[in-house]
Amino acid sequence: TTSKSPAATTNALTKLGKHLVISSKAAAAIHMLSFGTWFGTVFYTTFVAGITMFKNLPRRTFGSLQSKLFPLYFKLCTGMIALQILTLTAMPDVLSKTSEVSLLVAFFATLLNLLYLEPTSTQVMFDRYKLEDDGKRDSDEYKSLAKSFGKFHGISSLTNLIAFCGGIVHAVRLASKLAA
Repeated sequence: TTSKSPAATTNALTKLGKHLVISSKAAAAIHMLSFGTWFGTVFYTTFVAGITMFKNLPRRTFGSLQSKLFPLYFKLCTGMIALQILTLTAMPDVLSKTSEVSLLVAFFATLLNLLYLEPTSTQVMFDRYKLEDDGKRDSDEYKSLAKSFGKFHGISSLTNLIAFCGGIVHAVRLASKLAA
């Protein structure tokens, strides 16, 4: 995909960028800081902290901890991606369909996790815990909740990885502009 200047593009981001009162240098600094914060947070949470906690904490402790961390994680990630999208509009040399699409995919995937997948998965997890406490682990209701948790957790994990892939695409695009 070729890079397009904001003047040659009629997309919504360019229209938004016309109202952003910030220099391209300031936008670039904010963009890089928000990208680094988001990308590092996703990488560390997904591939280091999450796996370490899963392997070393009791299941309920892990679940309870994640129920507190994930809403903050998805809020932070959504905010950092939003900043990247906004600042991208003030950087005509970087603005491209590739960056726009990759960041929008990451944004909406993360927003879906924040608003629906994570809260639903967490609620199902706590409903399962309640049935365990009531001695109903062999019940059909428990089995149904276990299946539902697996579905929502799996979709949430996949959605998180899709957002991360959007970050990789954007990072490659940024790197190509830095190397030019």
